[in-house]
This record gives sequence, C-alpha cells and structure tokens, in this order.
Amino acid sequence: MTTLVANTFGWLGFAGLANWFKKLAVKLQARRLANITVNELSRLSDRELNDMGLSRCDIRYVAEKHYEDTVNANLKGWV
Repeated sequence: MTTLVANTFGWLGFAGLANWFKKLAVKLQARRLANITVNELSRLSDRELNDMGLSRCDIRYVAEKHYEDTVNANLKGWV
C-alpha cells in the first residue's frame, strides 16, 4: 500500500501533494456545506421557500450551484 501511495504521489512532489490535499479539503468542506444547505432548506415550509423566491425543486440546484462556485478555482477573486 505504501508503495502504491508513493508511486501515485511521487511525481507530484511535496508541494504538489500539499496542494492536492488543500483542494480535497476545500471540496469536502463545500460538499458538507451543500448537504447542510439542502437539509436546512428542506425543513422550511412551501410558504417560507416562496418568500425567498424558491420552490422545492430549486433546493438541490441552489446547493449544487454554490458547491460549484466554491470549488471552481477559476472564479476565485472574481465572485
């Protein structure tokens, strides 16, 4: 197992490996926050969602859109 990990990440070098783990941490955090968003919005009534301009079918889209915006490195500093 150690050899597999060393061979997989050996070409990245230490800086590349650290960068890879940073990106992974950002993705995991963004996914966790997207799941929390879905859960919280799902608890609201249809009336409360309507007050925010959302319907039930928009809940997953809103969470996924925020996830994509958070993870997309091209948007950093512009949004």
